[in-house]
Amino acid sequence: MKNFSKIIKAVAGMFASVTFLFMTACSNSNAAPRLSPEQEMVRLTSELRDYATERTPSFQFVGNGAAGLLEVTRHEPEESVRQLVDNLDGFLTESFFYTNEDDAVELQDPEMLEYLEAMMERPQTAGKAIWTLDYIEDDEQASIDKAMGRAKGYVSSTATTTALTDIPEVRVQDENADDVMTVRDARNFLILLNPEAFASREAYLARLAATPYDALVIDLYYGDDPLTADEVARLQEKPQGGRRLVLSYMSVGEAADYRPYWQDAWNDSDSRPKWIAKANPDWPGSYRVRYWTDEWKHILFGSENSYLDLIMAAGFDGAFLDVMDAWQMFQ
Repeated sequence: MKNFSKIIKAVAGMFASVTFLFMTACSNSNAAPRLSPEQEMVRLTSELRDYATERTPSFQFVGNGAAGLLEVTRHEPEESVRQLVDNLDGFLTESFFYTNEDDAVELQDPEMLEYLEAMMERPQTAGKAIWTLDYIEDDEQASIDKAMGRAKGYVSSTATTTALTDIPEVRVQDENADDVMTVRDARNFLILLNPEAFASREAYLARLAATPYDALVIDLYYGDDPLTADEVARLQEKPQGGRRLVLSYMSVGEAADYRPYWQDAWNDSDSRPKWIAKANPDWPGSYRVRYWTDEWKHILFGSENSYLDLIMAAGFDGAFLDVMDAWQMFQ
């Protein structure tokens, strides 16, 4: 196995984030983390998992962009990697088999592909779900992508755009009528994070409900209002029979100015709290956050109106934790 430590920073560019836990590390929440940025991200997932499963033992988590956290380094020791694997039920990586450069879809660089596959070995051996999501418009390339994933024991999906606004007009791979109660049991999945293309809330829910996928990853909100428990329960039934999982998107590494927790005063950079870091130039309105701080954690969980609590109140089966690669900004 090659030494891939020199290419780890390249992973950040590959993990175009779609568009989602133990004690606070710092007495001064705006200070640099007491642990490494890598360990602080793992620590956050531990706190989230402990909080959720204490209330709903079956609640599950899929992490996006966590591959770099699976490499043992002096900043990310063996114990932290082991904890991350324990914390998550599934690991999703974008741009796994194919990449998009200058609007051209190309096969992944062999060295990077080898690195990504090596990072997935540990959670896969531990019985965790390995999902991949590549952005491909060509049907033939999409079929090849899914075949490569199947050969590795992954569940692979494709989307035509990173905006994740639509439902693919293709036959769902491994469609089945079995009950799916865990992420590991899902044979296929759909990620649809932006429902604005649908004419109404009912049209959005009806279209999702009619799909045969084993797992749906969607936003907590339609417009300004979160989905209700009745609406989520409707989506948990597959039209061909059997129950499916419905997971809610939740970013753990970025704040967004279109989310309900965002305050008007924060639109002024001079009035923005210190825990909000740099803007993400690739996603207007999104800002990297110092995710180890009390302020951000209070937004994520621990009160009736915090993000995770709203997800659980709506009856979702789990959360899709996005922007887990945010630690690279704070190295």
